Amino acid sequence: MDCRRSCRQSKQEPRPCCPQCRRQGWFNGRRFVKRQAKVAADGVLEWEVERWRQRACCPNPECPVRSWTVYGAQDYPHRTFPPSVAIAAVLELLERGMGALADVAQRWGCSRRTLLRWLGWLGGIVEATVLIKVCWANEPSGMPPPGCRPRHDPDPSVSAWKARKALVESLLLLFKRLVGLMRDQGLPFEEGAGLAGFLRYQFDQFRLVSWISKLSPPLLFDGLGPGG
Repeated sequence: MDCRRSCRQSKQEPRPCCPQCRRQGWFNGRRFVKRQAKVAADGVLEWEVERWRQRACCPNPECPVRSWTVYGAQDYPHRTFPPSVAIAAVLELLERGMGALADVAQRWGCSRRTLLRWLGWLGGIVEATVLIKVCWANEPSGMPPPGCRPRHDPDPSVSAWKARKALVESLLLLFKRLVGLMRDQGLPFEEGAGLAGFLRYQFDQFRLVSWISKLSPPLLFDGLGPGG
């Protein structure tokens, strides 16, 4: 079926761009989403229920994508809890400590196990040394990112919780700095987008999804390293 004849598009809504060949496509149907979590403007959990997501198709018959789902700014593929929600919940847990695990999980609408999985996911999303090198290579001053220098062997006197807390906080700070540098280079990031913005950029550009419950493809830093 020719999607040009099958879709009805609002004149006010811009035509979607194919994520593979970058040609303008057409809206072609919708997908029902029962509920979707997001971080509200006041920083708390908010649920969007019974909403629709637009589907779109590519006019290029040789394009391998052919059709795709159009996601909103805070949406993320195959995820009731998008990365922005997982990050916000983990940040609260890091601030309040493991003693508040049950309360933080309840506040963010998830189980304690899920919250701990989010913590583990953030701590292993990328090697800190890799992220430091990418940020360092893009710093206009040529100096290491502020407050984030390569670390040596962990101190055995530091508890596992404190070590994990320091690692996750450092990674989130590095991603915030990296996204800021990419924004300065003209890429379309919002102010303070951080890791959630970077993951969405990876999906929009490379169709890469960062999973929590199974092995994920490595993050791509093409063009962001030395000589990129």
